[in-house]
Amino acid sequence: MATAIPPKTKRSLLNRILGTRDNSDDLVGPIRGEVLGADRLAERARAIARQHTLLPSRKQRGSGPLLERLDDTRRVLRTVYERLNEAVEVDLDISPAGEWLLDNAYIVQEHIREIRTSLPKGYYQELPKLAAGTLAGYPRVYELAIELIAHTEGHIDTDNITLFVGEYQKIASLGMGELWAVPTMLRLGLVENIRRMALRVAARLKEVESADIWAAKLRDASDKSPEELTRALSGFIDGHPRLTPTFVARFLQQTRSYHTNFTPLVWLEQWLAEDGPSAEEAVTRSNRRIALTQVTVANSITSLRTIARIDWKDFVEEQSGTERILRDDPTGLYRQMSFGTRDHYRHIVEHIARKTELPEEEVARAAIHFAEQAPPNTHESHVGYYLVDEGRKLVERETGYRPPVGEAVHRWAVRHPNTVYFGGISVGTLALMTLVLSLGHA
Repeated sequence: MATAIPPKTKRSLLNRILGTRDNSDDLVGPIRGEVLGADRLAERARAIARQHTLLPSRKQRGSGPLLERLDDTRRVLRTVYERLNEAVEVDLDISPAGEWLLDNAYIVQEHIREIRTSLPKGYYQELPKLAAGTLAGYPRVYELAIELIAHTEGHIDTDNITLFVGEYQKIASLGMGELWAVPTMLRLGLVENIRRMALRVAARLKEVESADIWAAKLRDASDKSPEELTRALSGFIDGHPRLTPTFVARFLQQTRSYHTNFTPLVWLEQWLAEDGPSAEEAVTRSNRRIALTQVTVANSITSLRTIARIDWKDFVEEQSGTERILRDDPTGLYRQMSFGTRDHYRHIVEHIARKTELPEEEVARAAIHFAEQAPPNTHESHVGYYLVDEGRKLVERETGYRPPVGEAVHRWAVRHPNTVYFGGISVGTLALMTLVLSLGHA
């Protein structure tokens, strides 16, 4: 049974999308490819890694279409939910996929909010973008998510995520920011699939309503007189909607259910078969489409639930090349630190790598190299000394890192706290005296 859904929005959005007879770009099929087993999925991940080329860092910035698409998806889904609720109230068949959408509307909306929270504009801008291909300009990790969804029928779990990302990284390493973005990109892909299927459900509902209206017109005309029926049939031939499998199957179902001696039925079936799909073909194609839509929606929503349960901290540490290198800390202390401290170290590596355009693993190896050169069992032999302590300048010199102006000023202030403190007092006192004197002369 369908449940309550989010607040209603105006129907004009749905009318704009579904009001045309041609195939709108919004009414494309699901994200779907050949379903692959583990071995071929691994091959696919490695093949993608070999194909990928990235934009230069100076061209990486920009809000991009993903966040704009997400905002539009939120509006589209709310409008479809409204339409489905209206259909439920008049006992119209909304299809199994429509029931899935209504029953799980709150889950989809929660994940949309989670995407918005976990993907601020600044973070999105820093993600490496593809230089070529269908998704040129999109984050590289987004294409990984789309490929995984396509080749698993949207059935996402810990095993296939770990396999796919791990095999990709055998060819090309992902940065820390990209690894943390994996769940968000999977959510984006799954929500996109749900959007497409929601529009398909709404389009089907529109066709079902149209078929019911035309069938009722013909039945009413048949009850009145042969002349009325002739006029109604003429109107149907001249002004019928597009003869899609859904329309034909529903229309014939309704006319057949009227009564067995409905005179024009045989003629209608023959005429429809000439101008559109036959009755049998229409039913087969309509049922196949309904089944595919239901499977896509069900898998997408189930996968969203799965993503919410995965411990992404463990995933990131298992997949991170930077993490594997830092665990070679000569003192062994790094492994014993809390997740928060380890993550802080990794973010420093990521920051230096991004500013120097070096691989994160190379920066991490530089820190480990200096730690290995230090006397054993000393403060300097811990990798952290070269990331958060005085030894950091050695790593920065080795990698060619130059701190931005704001960071340089902050470092100077930290090194000269007394100067900052007493200088601040002096400046404040001088400003106050100037104000008092100016008021005295006023």
